[in-house]
Amino acid sequence: MMKRKTNTALHSKRIIEVGCPLSKERFVLKASSSFKVCLLLLCLMAGVFSIPSEAQTYEQSIEQGLSAAKEQRYDEAIEHFRQALRHSPNDMRNALTYANIAHIQEVQGKPLKALESYDLALGIAPENLPILQSQTNLYMSMGNQSKAFLGYTKILDINPNDTTALLNRAYIYQQRREYIEAQQDYKRLLTLSPNNYAALLGTAILFQKANKPQEAITRLSRLIEQHPNKAELYAVRAEIEAEAHQPELALMDLDKAIDLEPSNTNLVLTRAYLHLHEGHKHLAQKDFLRAIELGIPRGQLKDELKQCR
Repeated sequence: MMKRKTNTALHSKRIIEVGCPLSKERFVLKASSSFKVCLLLLCLMAGVFSIPSEAQTYEQSIEQGLSAAKEQRYDEAIEHFRQALRHSPNDMRNALTYANIAHIQEVQGKPLKALESYDLALGIAPENLPILQSQTNLYMSMGNQSKAFLGYTKILDINPNDTTALLNRAYIYQQRREYIEAQQDYKRLLTLSPNNYAALLGTAILFQKANKPQEAITRLSRLIEQHPNKAELYAVRAEIEAEAHQPELALMDLDKAIDLEPSNTNLVLTRAYLHLHEGHKHLAQKDFLRAIELGIPRGQLKDELKQCR
């Protein structure tokens, strides 16, 4: 069995890919897209209703806010949106305005304020899926899986075929060790999207958790045939092989994973601990030193280097 730190290194990689939390870079693109959607919806609504002079002021404030947000003048954008809210506090479109404020607050690194703004938006439009999805994804990225679970469940109550909600709820079930429920969500997702990479990987990991290593390895091998350049697939398979007392196969898979991602510190450390466990002290030392070159503090590996002598 690999040392526990080995599993930790692998799990940290897995969470990034399978859990689908939103990176800040992805969010910036998502936010930009959302601004365009909000502007489109507001323009459409403006075309449906006759607009008195006060509403025109509302429209102008919204347009100014969207323009400022697009140019990353975020404080100014929020002030324009708040001005629109003051002009017309009972306007149903304020759900979108609050959502725009929340998007900006996310980009600004103010998640708690963003959650408050999403709450205000959902207070006006409780079943607005884009707003509900944005808030739930924020809860997920903040690590609040309890709130995220409730959000994804509500999304699925409204739209049972929402693949993102199915994937993320399955991941939460998996983290809770509620494997039957996780399998049901993965199964539903794969019915909708048979080649969904994250769902196929998640299903393989479920077999690992269910103490069915060979089935897990078989499924991972199929995925590797489809995605031969995914380092994480070799890393996860290596973990399962090590747990199944197949260290030679595990090392081969780790070699391949590191060939694909030579600067991945987690993978280098994983191989180092496995080499150390198997008595390959020289190879373990080489990997520990490589991890130090990649940024791991030398003092953190002091004991491990001593064991390599």
